[in-house]
Amino acid sequence: MDMEGIAGVSHPKPTERGDSGYSDAVRLMVGETNAAVDGALSAGATEILVNDSHGGMYNLTPADIHPDARLLQGQKAWSMIAGAEPRNGRSVEDGSAFDVALFLGYHARAGHPTGTIAHTFSGRLVETRLNGRPTGEYGLNAAALGQWGIPVGLVAGDDALAGEVAEWLPWAERVVVKEAHGGNAASSLHPDRARRLIQEAAERAVRRAASGELPPLRLDSPVTIAVEYRRGVEADFAAVMPGAERFGDRGVRFVAPDAVTAYRGFLAGVRLAGTVD
Repeated sequence: MDMEGIAGVSHPKPTERGDSGYSDAVRLMVGETNAAVDGALSAGATEILVNDSHGGMYNLTPADIHPDARLLQGQKAWSMIAGAEPRNGRSVEDGSAFDVALFLGYHARAGHPTGTIAHTFSGRLVETRLNGRPTGEYGLNAAALGQWGIPVGLVAGDDALAGEVAEWLPWAERVVVKEAHGGNAASSLHPDRARRLIQEAAERAVRRAASGELPPLRLDSPVTIAVEYRRGVEADFAAVMPGAERFGDRGVRFVAPDAVTAYRGFLAGVRLAGTVD
């Protein structure tokens, strides 16, 4: 669950802790989260994990989250896909921890010309490519989840995001809760209408996953994640990671045998770049 893509959020300021509009944005975030939980439960879901994935990843108010869901918050090694990774001795071959992923509050990729609050993980990234194709958080997360056998069944956000997702994850339900009018503006549906659409789409997504209709995103090997940073010094720090390759003036490339390994290198590089003043 991210924040920038929810209905009613049209500018970066309310997404920042300490801003006067932040508490309102959190309430909107809670509303879309619970709508998806309701839809998943209606489709027969028996275990639901909500991953608070915005900023410091401790935004949602636990007491306000649907009582039939678990809430994962805090600093997580696996970031936006935490909780889905094989754990406690479980391997991918044993089967996925979850049957489907629902991406809520998502946004267009860094560099998108019109997407509202478009970025990829950090404002330090100018562009990210996955196997040569521009993508955002949705594509990177879907690729890693796909290796674990988990398909993406729903993506909710603005119309710019929906256009991108149609190319990467054409099987996923797409809910457009607002129309982008540039990086700092959007016209949103009323929150009640957005939640109704999300609830209905979540129910469809879970039913489709149960029937085996949704495929995980699979990538050809090797998997390459190439990042262009805002400044050369950020690329220098990211390139300290073993396996990283510098290219151009501000670029860092990770080439790996599989999506999860590439994702790990990418995350580590972004975190290293984030330490630069």
